[in-house]
Amino acid sequence: MPHFFFNFRQGDEFAPDAMGIELPDVEAAYLEVFKAAQEMWGQLLQQRRDPRRCTFEVCSQAGDLLFVFPFQEVLDSCRDRKIMPFGKLAEQMLATRSYAARVTREFRREVECAHDRLLESRQLLRAMRERERERERELLLLTELAPP
Repeated sequence: MPHFFFNFRQGDEFAPDAMGIELPDVEAAYLEVFKAAQEMWGQLLQQRRDPRRCTFEVCSQAGDLLFVFPFQEVLDSCRDRKIMPFGKLAEQMLATRSYAARVTREFRREVECAHDRLLESRQLLRAMRERERERERELLLLTELAPP
């Protein structure tokens, strides 16, 4: 019977499954990993960790990655989830697109403004350096012309 390993991952945290489990096939491994994720969901919440960011990396005994099970699938499988009507979904997508376009325009304006201020600052610095050089030359002339 094949041996499967359910390696746990949440962000950068990785916990390898050292023991594994014998199951008849990949479909049985999927069903088992689904149950494990359901059982861990509450524990993760009690630890103030977001289960939606967790995955199981299911590997064969040879170490080959067979599939990744995102814990989000536990939520997605809920029977009482309402599917949004296409019209409402399209409306939300258009609103999001409009918002993204507006925010992008505003961001570009801010970047252009920052760019203009940066150019002004550079020009002012050049002018200040030039004035400083002129003062140094004047001081040098005055010290050369001053009687000993």
